[in-house]
Amino acid sequence: MRVAQVVDPDGARRQAQRILSDRRFRSSPAPRPLRGPLQWLGDRITSALDHLGNFFGSVPTLIWVTILVAIVALVGWAISKRVKSRPARTNAGKATRSAADDEPESPDALERAADAAERDGDLAGAVRLRFRAGLLRLGDRGAIAYRPSVTTGEVRRTLGSERFDDLAGTFEAVTYGGRKADRPDVETARREWPHVLEETGRR
Repeated sequence: MRVAQVVDPDGARRQAQRILSDRRFRSSPAPRPLRGPLQWLGDRITSALDHLGNFFGSVPTLIWVTILVAIVALVGWAISKRVKSRPARTNAGKATRSAADDEPESPDALERAADAAERDGDLAGAVRLRFRAGLLRLGDRGAIAYRPSVTTGEVRRTLGSERFDDLAGTFEAVTYGGRKADRPDVETARREWPHVLEETGRR
């Protein structure tokens, strides 16, 4: 039978002090200049997050749902508006067809329809119809290779006409940009298209 060894309390205490005095168990005396600022910043961030958590936690679910629906609707509206404001990617010939689908492909008939639209107060329709008639006349003269998918950008590059550029700018703003047409737009189109055609005839 083995006799239990008696442990000296003072000796055990001294041994524990020697172990704890090892460098592994002591903090480094080296200076830590960022410790204070980082601790201050951490405290502030924690406090801010706590406040946000308390605030958002107190908002009813119905309000969150309403905010989410409003955000989705706003994003959808912004995307649709952006798509509508891209005139360079649309076809000038096709864009004018919606105002005159029942009209024959005749510049004279389109101009008569433009006059009728103007009398009825449809100034935007008058601008579109007269623009389409102008494109058809340019195609008949061989100034451009007209087709329903022709774009204003193509015609601009082909003609190099400042007058046409101004007419095309008005057409794009009214047709794609949502700008309201007014009387000066219609009068300018009626006055300037013959000059555009005359310029192409002199080349």
